[in-house]
Amino acid sequence: MSQNLIKDYLRTQGIKLPIEMVQVAYLTLGTVYNVAEVKDLPANLWQDTTYDFDAVSVLEQSGIHNDFLRSVYAVLDSTFQRYPAKVALYVVQPEVEGLVLNRFWHNGMNMPQSLNAAEHGQCLLHRVAQTGWGQLIDDAQRWVNISEMSAEESHLGLSQMLWPLTTPSGAVLGVLYVTSPEVAAFDENAQAWWLGAALTVADALYNVFPPVGADLED
Repeated sequence: MSQNLIKDYLRTQGIKLPIEMVQVAYLTLGTVYNVAEVKDLPANLWQDTTYDFDAVSVLEQSGIHNDFLRSVYAVLDSTFQRYPAKVALYVVQPEVEGLVLNRFWHNGMNMPQSLNAAEHGQCLLHRVAQTGWGQLIDDAQRWVNISEMSAEESHLGLSQMLWPLTTPSGAVLGVLYVTSPEVAAFDENAQAWWLGAALTVADALYNVFPPVGADLED
């Protein structure tokens, strides 16, 4: 992803972070994705279900998918080691009626494995996928008080970040959901690194599962 595309993403999302902070995280995590040194993961994720890869029940077993999931895990784990949080990666299910989000991976976040418009259209995660607008929440209870979030959603964490994973043209491929039990838990550095993770995973999704008719761009 070029610097201009990163700038466009930050501008579209209304993010005030210095682009240099996000770019450093993005470039570092891009290297992590390409190297994908994850010593604790099994060689075949379809043969070991202890790492919360819900994607194995959605994706066809293949070397490409296995390498993709291992690399994505490397990116999220590397970011988690710097800035601990509860994390869930949701991906839009293509070519189905309505907007369906499938969880590909999580580290203990208590959320449904799949969300659809009929049952979950009003929940914050689904709304982010619908609109393509991310959310940075410093105090979830305040959002409950103004009816922008349910009490159940606030229990996921008082601080929350939901970053849409988008194509260069802005189509939503998924959402990275990050939470903490503390109020105002994510400072600028944490925001920059989790944004870098979102941009890195978005690149990977776009290249491994390009939307129908997509013309791949840098």
